[in-house]
Amino acid sequence: MKTSVKLFAFLVALLGVFSCAASRSTPQEPWRIEVVTTGGFAGRGAGNYAVDHEGSVSAKLFNGNSCTFRLTEDELRRIRELLAKARPREWKESYVPENPCCDRIEYTLTVDEAGVQSKTTWIDDPLPRPADLVALADAIIGGEAASIRMLATTRCER
Repeated sequence: MKTSVKLFAFLVALLGVFSCAASRSTPQEPWRIEVVTTGGFAGRGAGNYAVDHEGSVSAKLFNGNSCTFRLTEDELRRIRELLAKARPREWKESYVPENPCCDRIEYTLTVDEAGVQSKTTWIDDPLPRPADLVALADAIIGGEAASIRMLATTRCER
């Protein structure tokens, strides 16, 4: 009976540790997210974009222009919240299909949280990816106006 109680207490404590890890409210600092693209029809990818915990962005656009800028507090909060929900250590190394075919853009996303790096790769028309990866990638390289890629197209032209 005592062994059962001890085992139960251990399992409850263990579940508490995992639930705390799964529901973190902020990512570990310093953090940095980078998306590097290659390939595609022109062979130049769709640009490279990086953002860090202070809101500093470095961008190299498709046209070759490069710039740096700072996110607003609201823009940074959005990225921070997505990273806090993300589980990069659970992502596969690659979501590239066995036969990727031709003229696809390849995306490599690297997350560095307090020196712990996770890296994953996919292409246009990838294998199914986890929702947290899709959300974070879209916030960086997506086509919506609030993505870092789209913000860079206007802020790098100034």
